[in-house]
Amino acid sequence: MRPSLKLTKMGWIALTYFVLSLFAFIYLSPFIRSFVASFMTWEQASKYPPEWIPNPFTLENYMKLFRLELFPRWIFNTALYAGLIVVGNIVFSSMAGYAFARLKFPGRDALFSALLALLMIPIFVTLVPNYIIIYRLGLIDNIVGLALLSLANVPSTFLMRQYFLSLPQEVFDAARIDGCGPIKSFFYIGLPLAKPALGAVAVYQFLGAWNAFLGPLVFLRSPENFTLPVGLSFAFQRSMWTEYTPIIAGSLVAAAPTIVLFIALNKYLIKGIVVQAGKG
Repeated sequence: MRPSLKLTKMGWIALTYFVLSLFAFIYLSPFIRSFVASFMTWEQASKYPPEWIPNPFTLENYMKLFRLELFPRWIFNTALYAGLIVVGNIVFSSMAGYAFARLKFPGRDALFSALLALLMIPIFVTLVPNYIIIYRLGLIDNIVGLALLSLANVPSTFLMRQYFLSLPQEVFDAARIDGCGPIKSFFYIGLPLAKPALGAVAVYQFLGAWNAFLGPLVFLRSPENFTLPVGLSFAFQRSMWTEYTPIIAGSLVAAAPTIVLFIALNKYLIKGIVVQAGKG
């Protein structure tokens, strides 16, 4: 390779790394700012232009957080809510995805197209009907009732369908020749092979449920039933102002499990993106 071409290639690589580093800094700056502000007093954190070094350095925001009597309960409620949604989506969305991918029944494609059309409906449109349904069931202010609305959803069903479509048809034909019906093929062939897609569904749904705010805000009324995001807002919101620095500290504590989960299961998130871009 000629020196000029080598220099040009190195220049493009350096430019690429510079642009990527710039975008990474832009996306990470809110998190960095929140981390720094969590060790500041509100007087310093609210200054403009913003200061980046805590002076004085204080742990009072975290102390306020852990002094909350209901803080462990809010963490438990959030974990329960996220766990129910993850389990529900793994069970029901995998079944629906398998049916749309591998079973033949009248109106299958039309029904799936109608299901995909639901993605274009804003969540605010379904908020009131969902509230009426949960109210009629007597499940208002109930974590289980709130989770009931999200035990299966369209994105998870779509992801599972795409994955089952990517599996070789010969595997299911061989199972059928050996006497496996649709149900046995699902449990003994489809599910074991769909572990990557199930992992992607679990990660996506956990992240969404753990950070959910609107649903718990609307459907939960008692402080002891709040999830962590709603509980933090309730605990530090005053009649005339809001204590933002303890909320920032609480948000960082709440984000810790999702960050660990993202790092540990990042390959499943990538797999989910690849699957959704696969064959239709």
